[in-house]
Order: sequence, then C-alpha cells, then structure tokens
Amino acid sequence: MTFFWILAGLMAFACMTLVLRPLWRVPPAEESSLLELNRRVYRERMAELERDVAEGRMDVATQDELRIELERGLLALDSMPVTASGSTTGRWPLLLIVASAALAITFYALFQYSSEIPRWRELQKRVAPVAERIFKGQPPTEAEQNANSLPDIIRGMQVALQKNPQQPEGWFMLGVAYAQFDMPAPALTAFERAWRLQPDEPRYALSYAQTRMFSSQGQLDELSRRLLQGVLQLAPEHEGALLLLGLGAYRSGDYALAVPVLGKLQDVRAARLPQDDAEAMIEVRAALADARAKLQSPQTNVAASTLLRVKVTVDRKLESSFRPDDVLFVYARALQGPPMPLAVVRRRAGELPLTVEMGDAQSLMPERLLSSVSEIAVGARISRNGSATAEPGDLEAVLVPVRQSGAVADVEVRINAVRP
Repeated sequence: MTFFWILAGLMAFACMTLVLRPLWRVPPAEESSLLELNRRVYRERMAELERDVAEGRMDVATQDELRIELERGLLALDSMPVTASGSTTGRWPLLLIVASAALAITFYALFQYSSEIPRWRELQKRVAPVAERIFKGQPPTEAEQNANSLPDIIRGMQVALQKNPQQPEGWFMLGVAYAQFDMPAPALTAFERAWRLQPDEPRYALSYAQTRMFSSQGQLDELSRRLLQGVLQLAPEHEGALLLLGLGAYRSGDYALAVPVLGKLQDVRAARLPQDDAEAMIEVRAALADARAKLQSPQTNVAASTLLRVKVTVDRKLESSFRPDDVLFVYARALQGPPMPLAVVRRRAGELPLTVEMGDAQSLMPERLLSSVSEIAVGARISRNGSATAEPGDLEAVLVPVRQSGAVADVEVRINAVRP
C-alpha cells in the first residue's frame, strides 16, 4: 500500500503541475518592468527627434521643448515605487499544487478507500495457488481447506480464470463449486464454457446437459439430447448418461426413446448389482413400465393427451423488459396444495406471443400426472437466468384457475407484472 500512496501522490502532483503550469511562468524582467519599458521608449523617441532636426523636419527650439516634456514624464515614472513583478507568481501555484494533491489523497482516504482492498489482495495471494492446483486435478490440502472457505476458493478460481480463460478443467471445477452452492445459472455458464473449450470430454458434456435439464424441470431439450447421445457413443454403458437421457425423454413425452434407453440402463445395473434397490432405480422401473404402457396404448399421441391449450401474451409495457433468449416457463399446478408445478413447458421468451399444449406428457412426476388433479392453476413466468425457481425481477402472470373435465381447456394468461 505504501507504493500505492506514493504513486497516487506523484500522479496528483503531475496533473496539477500540468494544469497550473501557465500560472507558474515568471515574465522576463525587461517585459515585466514598466519603468524599463518607458526608458526604452524615451531613448527611441529622443533618437527620432535628433533625426528630425538633422533632416530639417524640426527646429532646435521645438526639439528642446519635446525633450523636456519626455524627461518630465520619465522623472515622474522614476519617482513611482518599484514592485518586484513575478516575485510571488511562481510561488502560489506551487502551494496550490501541493494543497490540491494533499486534499485529493485525504478525501480518498476518508471517503473512498475501503479496508476490504488489502484483505482482497491478501485473499488473492492466499487462494491463487489453491485454485491452480484444483485446476490440475489436485485437491486442496487439509490445511488449505481449514484456512479458506469454499466461497474464498471460488473467488480465487474466478480470478485465475480471468487471467487465463482457456482452461476447460478450471471452468468445469468452477461449475462444480457453483452447483455445490445451489447456483444453477452460473454453474450452467461455467459448464458450457468447459464444454465449448473441449467438446469431446464426456464429463463436461454430461455436466452441461444435466444442468440444462435441472434448469428446465428435468425435461430434455434438443441440445441436451445431443450431448448425452454423444457421451453414449463414446461409452455406451455410461450409467449417468443413460439415466439422464432416459428419464429426460420420459418426462418430455418421448416414450419411443425412453423405453430402449431405460431398458438398457436397467440391464447394465442388473449386471453390476443384481439386487438394486436404489431410489433412482425404483423411479427408473416405474417410468419404464409407464412408458411401455403408453407406447402400447393406441391413444398415445399429443392430440389425445392434450388437456390444456394455453395462449401466453405479454403486456405491452413489459415488452422491452426482457431479452429474446430469456426463458419462458408455462406451468400448471394444483389450485390447492403444494406450489410445485404438475407440468411445465419451457420455451424462449422471444417466441411470445405463443400457444402451447400441455398434458400428462409434460408432467414432472409419473406418480402425479396433470390429469390426476381436477382443479389447477395455470401461469407463466419469464426468467432472466433460466432458473426454475422464481426470483425477484422475473416477469410473471396472474394465475388462472381451471377445472379439468376431460376435454381440452383453452386458457389465456397474460404476463403483466414484475416479481418483487
């Protein structure tokens, strides 16, 4: 910090010197002295009078009168007190420069300087080596874990990636840290950066796809599908990719994809663990049985399973309050009971106004289908960061109550408010 203060003082002094330099100049003595100037004028005028007499343009008597008049004027100036012109002109700008620099430094120290700055510098020095080792796949030592909290380590990783952003493993580890803190939006950005830097690494593709699916209530979009299928091309029995792809396809209503993928996952798990009672596999078996039943049913199609036809519009005063790439969630939940949605459709906000169809295929859980609740509420929300959880600043519509009767219900919701 001593170096900072010295540098700040020198810079302030230099700036003030440049600004006040014109005031610092002391004029030459010949130009600054009125007495010397008049003496020079007297001598020039006397020389002119002598030339006029010599050339016959003036007589001697007239010359004497004019000479006496000039001498009287010069004597009057000689009797005036002489001031040292410029004696203080060069002194007060220097005082002003020093005072201005001191005032600027004092103001910064009292009102602008934060005591967090040296702590932040000390934190950077302490966690930077930890972050670099994490990027190389080396976990922090026990002493480093005790000396630094996870938020501190995350800050160190952020600083390291700012200095060198071409580190896919660094972005991946930062995404893992964000996920541990339940921060899906920055985790999604970090995993995407890692995947784009090294798209052939299965860990990056899998984590990116998983985070995308979690942000859309477990549904499978086209990019997530391609990411998971790419992982399975490299490792056909990758259980994590099979689980995400199978359940994502099932929740999205793509039973033709869900059945073979979930069936293969079940076979892979059975070969490794004959008695597998894990909670995830219980859900897999239930989803697989339901998907097979719906594939065998002749009425399994989008038109037959449609329960709601929802038209979503946005108030004109909010049209400039969101970006085209913001995420639009159209959802239905039970009118009475927990606020967790029964079914969700995820679209781009730039598609507004639009109409979406919702049915059991968009249900989030096979054991709690949209058709199982008679009284529901339909709503819509625009999320700036794609989070499935409503946050302040999101744009949302007032919930519209609907009583299901088995026929397709037409519903219109209008996004007209900002979530406080």
